[in-house]
Amino acid sequence: MRGPDPCEHDDATDDVVQRSRRRTQQVRTVFLVTLALNAVVAVSKAGYSYFSGSLALGADSLHSILDASSNVLALFSLHWAARPANSRHPYGLRKIEILGALGIGMLIVISLFEFASAAVMSLSGARRPPEINWAGFVVVLATMAINFVVTRYEHRKGHELGSHLLCADAKHTESDLYASGAVLLSFVAIRFGWAWADGLAALVLIVLVGRVAWLVFRDNVPILLDAAMLDPGKVIELARGVPGIQNIHHVRSRGIRSAIELDLHMAVAAEMSVAEAHLLASQIEQEVKQKFPEVSDVIIHVEPVTNQ
Repeated sequence: MRGPDPCEHDDATDDVVQRSRRRTQQVRTVFLVTLALNAVVAVSKAGYSYFSGSLALGADSLHSILDASSNVLALFSLHWAARPANSRHPYGLRKIEILGALGIGMLIVISLFEFASAAVMSLSGARRPPEINWAGFVVVLATMAINFVVTRYEHRKGHELGSHLLCADAKHTESDLYASGAVLLSFVAIRFGWAWADGLAALVLIVLVGRVAWLVFRDNVPILLDAAMLDPGKVIELARGVPGIQNIHHVRSRGIRSAIELDLHMAVAAEMSVAEAHLLASQIEQEVKQKFPEVSDVIIHVEPVTNQ
């Protein structure tokens, strides 16, 4: 019985690698476009907040800064994931992204304390109310329009490219629309003479941004602790569909969302040759990477099963 042709397998593997590289480049392009738009939003909000004295818009600008920061971290993730490991860092340097995310989270938390203090002063009347004119409404409405376009764009591209990273970032950006809506309401209230609305809206936004900062810690600290990144059951179900495999167990995964490292144990018949077992392992690796594009490395331990 003729086994699989190793040359044909190599061609198939090369094709998978090329598709993966094209996909990574497309995802990178989406993040670059999104970063540029999020930067425009963040600078616009921060600039008008500074000149008008609006605490609500200042707190909202932090939310936009988080959006832009997540884009930067995603780009770093794609960059480091493509770099080869070395003797000093055999698993690569991908977790630099996690350290960056935690650093941004800490800066946001520190800024939130400053805004919370100013919001309390505003509610107590110890702070001068902001001066809101028509330009403020233009800035908020324009940034909301940009955020809507960014959300739709990332969501569509995320599904087209099968990128969990893009889909997650789209949801993150979508939350900015609700925050900007709260700012818009505070502007209307201030125009009616309710100066306290700025401090109240700022406190609401501090809670919203604080929740995002908390999610940054919740999502990234487990990665540093090597939490499981894939459902073992889905991997086992996929691998068991390959003829010649008798059992799959001890499935473990770790790493970052865009570059997951997977290892598993594969049981085959004891009389199977090393070459045949190797081809089976290679087939599993190929199918796993096709099903889960975020998997960057697969290690398979082969075990013989005797029929006794």
